[in-house]
Amino acid sequence: MFDRVIASARTQAANAGVALDAHVVPGHPMPSIVEFVKKNGHDLLVVGFMGHTALYNRLIGSTTDRLVEHAPCTVIVVK
Repeated sequence: MFDRVIASARTQAANAGVALDAHVVPGHPMPSIVEFVKKNGHDLLVVGFMGHTALYNRLIGSTTDRLVEHAPCTVIVVK
């Protein structure tokens, strides 16, 4: 399902001379990602920003905001 996206990311990373270790983590995004980071002892989490309306973010919140708040490591948000 994600093979094409991961292959594209690996190609882009290789072209930029960057090592990429991609993972697909099942489950609800926020707790699953936080648990994955803790379990594997990562010291950096890079996540994409998905823009929602201000009202959506105020009522529902965003996974990115929650990851920044709860991840046990540094989080870089890429827009």
